Amino acid sequence: MKKRTLVMTGLTLLAVVALAGCSSKEKAGGTAKETKLPEARFEPDPQTPSWEKDTEHAAKLKWYVNFDWYAQPGWGVDTVTRKIKEDMNIDVEIVSGNDEKLNTMMASGNLPDLVTFDKNLTIAQDAPKFALPLNQLAEKYDPYFLEEAAKKQTVQWYTKEDGNIYGYPSFSVTQDDYDAGNTVGDQVFIVRKDIYEKIGKPDMSTPEGFLSALEKAKEATPKADDGSELIGFASTAIDIANGGDGAMGGTLQDFLAIPVSKDDAWYDRDADEEYITWLETLRQAYNKELMSDEQFSDNDNTMKEKLSQGKYFAYLHSNTKGLNEFMSNNNKRNKDQEYIAIDGPKNSAGDDSVFTGGTIGGWTNTFITNQTKEPQKAMELLTYLTSKYGNMVATFGIEGETYELVDNKAVLSEETEALRNSDIAKFDKTVGLGSYWFTIDSAYTLSMGEEPATSIRQMVRWADDKLAPRFEIEEIDPTPGTSLARNLTTINTDRVQAIVKYLEATDEKAGKQVWDDFLASRDNNNFEKITKERNDKLADNVKKLK
Repeated sequence: MKKRTLVMTGLTLLAVVALAGCSSKEKAGGTAKETKLPEARFEPDPQTPSWEKDTEHAAKLKWYVNFDWYAQPGWGVDTVTRKIKEDMNIDVEIVSGNDEKLNTMMASGNLPDLVTFDKNLTIAQDAPKFALPLNQLAEKYDPYFLEEAAKKQTVQWYTKEDGNIYGYPSFSVTQDDYDAGNTVGDQVFIVRKDIYEKIGKPDMSTPEGFLSALEKAKEATPKADDGSELIGFASTAIDIANGGDGAMGGTLQDFLAIPVSKDDAWYDRDADEEYITWLETLRQAYNKELMSDEQFSDNDNTMKEKLSQGKYFAYLHSNTKGLNEFMSNNNKRNKDQEYIAIDGPKNSAGDDSVFTGGTIGGWTNTFITNQTKEPQKAMELLTYLTSKYGNMVATFGIEGETYELVDNKAVLSEETEALRNSDIAKFDKTVGLGSYWFTIDSAYTLSMGEEPATSIRQMVRWADDKLAPRFEIEEIDPTPGTSLARNLTTINTDRVQAIVKYLEATDEKAGKQVWDDFLASRDNNNFEKITKERNDKLADNVKKLK
């Protein structure tokens, strides 16, 4: 799911008009903006979600989701939306699109009731111009949202300077979630188990052990099943043209437990000697033909297809969940060649790797627009989906039909599990579990028994004790569309090209010179100003987290 930057001009934003019959005004002293809303149909209760009282009022809402790959069979067709429709007396038309469609929609001012898009899009910063404040909607129609459904730390994170929160995220992970152990890692170092055991299960956490294991693996199993040459090591595909470092940047640095900040300041991980040591290790692996040139030309799907054919011995990956289908295919192809997670590269002190288990900012944001004619019903729907009850419906379905509670954990029925494993297309169309992720609380559903797919379960579990939050560095890069953001794009592109050149260098001295030149070249692209902006935003984040 690629994330793109949408730049909205001032003229575009001016085209967004206010909710018919409603108006906003700024209070004296710069406090929260007050929005006039239609009266509630009843007196709401902070302890009871309003949808439970509002079943007599039928409504139809339109929800725009800014991912053109997203498509659903229709509201009420699958188990999940059938249950929501039954509970709320509501129909929802879901429409998908891309940034261009979103841009056109915003320019016209013809907005649906709800919109969902990547939180990193520039337009998210202008939410007060097209969205209603969720806190004010909640106070008037559904105080249960702020009292019980929404995460308080998430609400605090998303509250703007005007005192309002406009968008609510999916997959937001808070400090409470980390403390409770309800987080999942998404980075992994895997090896083909049969080869790994054949060469004596070596320690691959040191540069020497890593290189030795790759050499022994190729000696022990020179060919894959299809007769092609076994590739000793690969990592998530590199996108040289667009500055994508695959797993050779931040993921490798996570394995080395290099900090992301020090003393409340952004830390330059690229200049850390532990990282440079492992760049040199990978250079040696490449020069010993333990890596392939295809690392620099194959796209991610092509590389994962090769994984599903057992063509790699070791693989460093930045998206464990994205391996599910390919690991399943590999295990079906040859169950004796499954991949397992083991300890990968470590720093010279042998410290355990440290990964993020999710961000407090989450992934997407969902907004109720100021064009909705059903602000109360839209708020009730958002409350429903963000609540524990709604998360159970969206993730597990209907108790007694698609799952049962066993020791307070959801266990899918045999029929539901069998359909998911045998026909995922039919499962999505008729059951729909996991399809309505717009406000999903992954930490809660994990605590209620949601399990990774069997093919990647061991990989996910391997990272369970290596997770720590890094909220302070979220969204600290320069704002998209600014000159500093363009400078950073250039630096990132140069960085990936430097990684490739380092690996291709014929000796250590030449490789380190490539990297030294890159680090110095950043000054030509306002690196000092970028660092200052990162530190300023980091300081704001630290305040916001208190």
